[in-house]
Amino acid sequence: MAMGTSLDIEVEAVDRAAALAASERAIEALEAAEARLSTWREDTELARLNRAPAGEPWKLSPALARDLAAARSCWEETAGAFDPAVGALVRAWGLRTGGRRPDEAERRAAVAAGDFSALRLEDEGIAVRERADLVLEEGGWGKGAGLADAIAILQQSGVSRASLDFGGQVAVLGRGWTVPVADPRRRDRAVAELSIDGGSVSTTGNSERGIVADGERLGHVLDPRTGAPAPDFGSLTVWTADPLRADCLSTGLYVLGPEWALAWAEAHPGVEVLVLRTDGGRLRALASPGLRGRLKPLDPELEIEIGR
Repeated sequence: MAMGTSLDIEVEAVDRAAALAASERAIEALEAAEARLSTWREDTELARLNRAPAGEPWKLSPALARDLAAARSCWEETAGAFDPAVGALVRAWGLRTGGRRPDEAERRAAVAAGDFSALRLEDEGIAVRERADLVLEEGGWGKGAGLADAIAILQQSGVSRASLDFGGQVAVLGRGWTVPVADPRRRDRAVAELSIDGGSVSTTGNSERGIVADGERLGHVLDPRTGAPAPDFGSLTVWTADPLRADCLSTGLYVLGPEWALAWAEAHPGVEVLVLRTDGGRLRALASPGLRGRLKPLDPELEIEIGR
């Protein structure tokens, strides 16, 4: 267990002792990422950054500086649809306390507090919080950061093949892996398999972690641009080389919606997207062109459409 979820790890190496040693180092890397990034604890580096005085330079560790730079890149690529600075919105909607509905003034204030541009990243690992109400959350990228560290450790350990399933996000070393893709209506039921050669697969959907506000069930994925829950169309899966980027993009592209997400993927080589739509009373799969030949339906009623 780590970051509030479970890790399943498979490692192939020259012998059992080498595989066990490498797997232990990978787990230590994930634990270090949790100690750096968790905002469920008060003693982590990211939690301390959230309490740093506004306007004052704050020295980051090389690891956190790298993580935040990668997250900023995804924020820029998605034009703010992915934004780590959603702490005020998380509080406003009560995502950690069972759910509530903020009034319009509270929602607007939370949106204003959430712009990632309010964190200035300078040379030599210096960060400056330019707003006192800026709160960074790791929910949309922390698992990916931990997986990226674990995969790097396994590569350094000489591991030839490995698979890590971290709460549903998968990262692999080597070729010829298959990753199940769950039915967004029933997460315990796989409806398709995705064949991948390396990289990471991350899925975002609302089926498991929705909230209830004023008797209405709402999704937990918030649009940082509007402050409202993103429309629930099903699920969105991203496959790309970097686990941290896969984690960020599955959230940001979900917020953008199916059509924009697929168009975005076609304009960004190295990123593939699979959308499972539940509207219209049937399950449909819409996939970017790079997934042609990599998708196998497990449900005979699943319709698959591949972009050109």
